[in-house]
Amino acid sequence: MLYRIIRLAVMLPFLLVSGSCALHDSEIRPNSSSVSDTFVDAPSLAKYVTIIRDKFGVPHVFGPTDASVVFGATYARAEDEFHYMEQAYIKLLGRTASVSGSDWLPWDIFLRKLEIEKHSRQEYLAAPEEIKALCDAFAEGMNYFLKTRPDIKPKLITQFEPWHALVGYRLFHVSGIDGKTQKQIGQPNILAAFSGYLASTMWAIGPSKSASGHPMLFINPHIPLDAPYEMSLHSGEGLNVSGQLAYGIGILPISGHNGDMGWSITANDPDINDVYEEKFVDNASGLYQYGSQILETTKWTEKIAVAAPDGMTHQGHVFEKSRHGPLFDGPEGKRLALRVAKLSEGGVLEQFFNMSKARNLPEFKRAIAPMNLTYNNLIYAGQDGHIFYVYGGAIPVRSSKFDWSKPVDGSNAETDWRGFFSLEELPQVEDPASGYLQNSNSAPFFSTDGSNPVKSDFPAYIFGSDRDTAIAKRSRQLITAEEKITLGQLSQFAFDTYLPTALADVTKLNAEWALSPPDGKKAEPELKEALNILNNWDKRAGADSIGAALYVTMFHIRGDDSAYPTINRLRKATALLEKYHGDWRVPYGHFNRLRRPEPDGKTNEPLSQHDLPSPGTPFYMGAIMTFNTQSEDGSGKGYGNHGHSYVSVVEFSPKVKARSVMAYGQSRDPQSAHYFDQAGLYVRQKLKPAWFDAKDIKKSAIKSYRPGETE
Repeated sequence: MLYRIIRLAVMLPFLLVSGSCALHDSEIRPNSSSVSDTFVDAPSLAKYVTIIRDKFGVPHVFGPTDASVVFGATYARAEDEFHYMEQAYIKLLGRTASVSGSDWLPWDIFLRKLEIEKHSRQEYLAAPEEIKALCDAFAEGMNYFLKTRPDIKPKLITQFEPWHALVGYRLFHVSGIDGKTQKQIGQPNILAAFSGYLASTMWAIGPSKSASGHPMLFINPHIPLDAPYEMSLHSGEGLNVSGQLAYGIGILPISGHNGDMGWSITANDPDINDVYEEKFVDNASGLYQYGSQILETTKWTEKIAVAAPDGMTHQGHVFEKSRHGPLFDGPEGKRLALRVAKLSEGGVLEQFFNMSKARNLPEFKRAIAPMNLTYNNLIYAGQDGHIFYVYGGAIPVRSSKFDWSKPVDGSNAETDWRGFFSLEELPQVEDPASGYLQNSNSAPFFSTDGSNPVKSDFPAYIFGSDRDTAIAKRSRQLITAEEKITLGQLSQFAFDTYLPTALADVTKLNAEWALSPPDGKKAEPELKEALNILNNWDKRAGADSIGAALYVTMFHIRGDDSAYPTINRLRKATALLEKYHGDWRVPYGHFNRLRRPEPDGKTNEPLSQHDLPSPGTPFYMGAIMTFNTQSEDGSGKGYGNHGHSYVSVVEFSPKVKARSVMAYGQSRDPQSAHYFDQAGLYVRQKLKPAWFDAKDIKKSAIKSYRPGETE
């Protein structure tokens, strides 16, 4: 497995002598003066890698080759969240039932139908040598961690393989199977068990809109609050990148920056999957029609392990696929095949690798040209002065004769895909006169002021919706209100909690109250007080705001009222707050809480000391600070579980300036100092430094070590 890393080892003496590595002192230099090209084990490789932890526990990994820093970064991440990482790979391999029992059997069957393992193995074998080296380094990093940490007991995977890295990146393909498609193949909501719903916000500020004259970038994925992981990699071969990974998978940032440019991604809504109704001649033999041909399905059997109280059982399952993809049983005896864009080809890791190494917009466009990210908007900003947006994705070219929102006839050859749209053919905007670009899961027609793509210029099936989200509207309001924007202002905008509809809603309440009978007003003085609070409220969802508590509670009441807002809803809101909290005059943060889940995913005791009042509202209310909650304990309190998970702003001046914060902290270990140490900044709507320059990283360091070293 290490042979590709070993081959790169012959370069190490030159790299160390020539000074091309990011640090040039004992922090990264090996103890010996040269590196033999004969070493064959991870401990030898570890001697040439340095992990520097800053005061927030963020790992900054230095090494002479790209593979070496991936090895070190994987090791460092495993220190912080090995079990979360292993769980992600178990899920994507379709082996969750062997750990978590029969409830996960439908999931495992679904993943096995998609042949994630087979496709990942084949992609690894066909990958360029530099990508194979990264995959090898990932596996060595995970295995070396397990070797040096015998106290960590894997639930299932005791030996990681290089192709596992590519299994992780197939989450992009799996999560791109939309709800409509899941329903058509009889698997409704199957994917919600992995990641829930996906949303995000991103902005690029061009030189003409920037107070410093340097482009800026805002990165803000809306995913589970505990999903992100931050790191930076610094390689003598040029893989110098900082940013955010997520969901326990991946080896390179999916949003971030290097010293010259940066990018972010959000989820869009293209039609990238299709369902085919196959016309079977003989179900038993698997013969089906395609054009004038009679073809035969491919069948295979797999045993799926299922954990049970009395021990492990193994269930045999027969799987079947046509030329279009895996087969599912549809209504009325129909056999339906699912085709997922680029599921077999993959290519996501290679694209992220090339994006990470790009230094300007032409190089970035070349990096993303394969469009292997199946359903993602992309935004770019860089020192070259350019900003760029593209409605990206692996979008198939199809015949316009068919209704692709429904299953199509698999026997008709005209339903075959005709390749994929090229980068040049997709909706995009470059350097708009407005000086900015934004996207918050909105359609590309709302990217900026003017200069937007025109829907009629593209096939209708490219777009899943015409949505202009509430956050996208607020983004444009914030940005256009300022002639020039500073990095400090961008940091403030990133936590904006203004609720765009609140002023109009309170005005409607006042109008209804004015028409109320005088006797009724006298009988309910509390309603008048509540209305006065709303009138004096700044319309922001701050943690200390009583007005926000009233408004958000009123907004979410489900009752008899056909209209919103109404005085009756306000009446119900005060009663509900009184019921749960003893007084309706409570600050919003009293029940809107940031509490880190326990390792089993719950938010109850004994970890309630990690519990803070939080600002922010659900995404559909329009505040930039998205804070979606769930309630588990009947207390009337909502605990944040999704939304403003990772926040980053970057200015591309000659020396990149970056700030960031996560909702909790780097480590998933409740005993770690970095389990909840960013939460205080988060709820105060502040960012921390995101050090990238080697000298700044060294100044912020609280620990410097090599993989495998003990205290």
